[in-house]
Amino acid sequence: MIWLLQDLDLLSVILRALSLSLEVLAVGAVFFLWLVARPAIAPPDVRKAVGKCASWFALALVFVQALAAAQACATLMSNGIGFREATTAVFFKADCVLIAVALALFCLLRFQKRIFWSLVSSAVLASASVALSHAASQLHHRGLLLALTAAHHVGAAAWIGAMPFLLVAMRGSTEQKRAHALAARFSWMAIAGVAVLVLAGVGMSWFYVGSWQGLYGASYGVMLLAKIYLLLLGLTLGVSNFLLVRRTRSDSAPVLARLRRFSEAEIGLVFTAILAAASMTAQPPARDMGAEQLTSREIAQGMDWQWPTLRSPAFAQLTHRIPIRSALQNEAFTGGTDNDAMDRAWSEYNHHWAGLVVLFAGLIAFVASFKNQPWARNWPLLFIALAVFIVLRADPETWPLGPRPFWASFAEPEVLQHRLFAALIIMLAAFEWAIETGRLRSRRAALVFPLLCAIGGALLLTHMHGFGEDAKNETLVGISHTAIAVLGVTAGWARWLQMRLPPGKASRRTAWAWPLCFVLIGLVLLNYREA
Repeated sequence: MIWLLQDLDLLSVILRALSLSLEVLAVGAVFFLWLVARPAIAPPDVRKAVGKCASWFALALVFVQALAAAQACATLMSNGIGFREATTAVFFKADCVLIAVALALFCLLRFQKRIFWSLVSSAVLASASVALSHAASQLHHRGLLLALTAAHHVGAAAWIGAMPFLLVAMRGSTEQKRAHALAARFSWMAIAGVAVLVLAGVGMSWFYVGSWQGLYGASYGVMLLAKIYLLLLGLTLGVSNFLLVRRTRSDSAPVLARLRRFSEAEIGLVFTAILAAASMTAQPPARDMGAEQLTSREIAQGMDWQWPTLRSPAFAQLTHRIPIRSALQNEAFTGGTDNDAMDRAWSEYNHHWAGLVVLFAGLIAFVASFKNQPWARNWPLLFIALAVFIVLRADPETWPLGPRPFWASFAEPEVLQHRLFAALIIMLAAFEWAIETGRLRSRRAALVFPLLCAIGGALLLTHMHGFGEDAKNETLVGISHTAIAVLGVTAGWARWLQMRLPPGKASRRTAWAWPLCFVLIGLVLLNYREA
């Protein structure tokens, strides 16, 4: 409960990301049934399978949005606002409408009612979701921004929201002509969806960012750049899928297999972009930051390469710690002050050594992609060293360096998260080492490491900066975190494709891509500096 109270902002972003994702999937299913899987093309059992799958997403949206409404009310009430006043807020009314319409859409999809009412429910669902966006709180151009935001949601639903149901329908279609017809019709719908998505996104950026400096000098703009990067990667895979669709007439089976594999990664990348969009809703638009935006010169100075700090300050040089008893009772305790030079040096030392480990892991993994290099397949063991390093160094006020005992340290949420991450890294390193060295041969097991790598990078996008007391320095730190996040996501889905694609040119390219992402992450960490 303490963790939830301290991290309501993070919980809000995650719930918003889940809500947007489920909305896109539910509305995308309606588009797919209406424009692609028409009765003349898709048999009743395929349409039923699509509707049943989509109905679960609509039902999940009901529960997620209920949690989001409860979380928002709890936030207002913690600031002294009464429950009655909180329930009369615009966001709460929009949440209630969204919950009711999602429940109605669940029934319509589940019981295969007329598609017309599903379209009406989808329109109301998108409108309620737009009422929770930045556009609803704008004083100027509100109507235009609401329309652009709605178009952005619709474009995403027509493209990425419908794609999982294409995979469901193609799996249930045994006839080659039918599978080709489904893929071809979806491709044209996706092209229209991408066009609407991009045009609406450009219009929204004009109002929310306002200038080139806002694009790179504010946390909102940096997150927008990450979103654009992820969408471009997804579009690259989408173009490959479009070209593959043309070959499904004659050479169906192997081409459809590649189409599914590329679609899996495309779906993962674009839904990560949706998580980035959710993070953006929790931050002020770049245009509103004004003088708090970084200039290009300040970024160049802040990112100027300096030799890593490989010598640690002594523990006695760190800022005086709060006594253990009072620290455990103080929910706001962070273990020191970021303004102390020795504290910054300690943190930079940690990041730089972690960067060295990730850098060497990436280089050795790249060597392992070549034949006759069996020794290089032991590269995952380096991450065990990284996990041990995190346990020893991440929280100097706790065991084994600080005065706080081992078990008592778990009462601090930040320490608990570090310990859990360290345990997860050790398990993943041992798991991937068994895969690399042939001790574990399960094909499904081989997907665990890339999937968790992609998820870890995606969750790092929720680590928000840029609107505290020193927004400029926080934005600089946020740039590093965002770069690591998108590289981690890229590495995860590249590794996924390597495991899923049949041997060939595409598989070899992805085998080289993800280790290079690790190398770049290592270089970013080596140049990390505390704000």
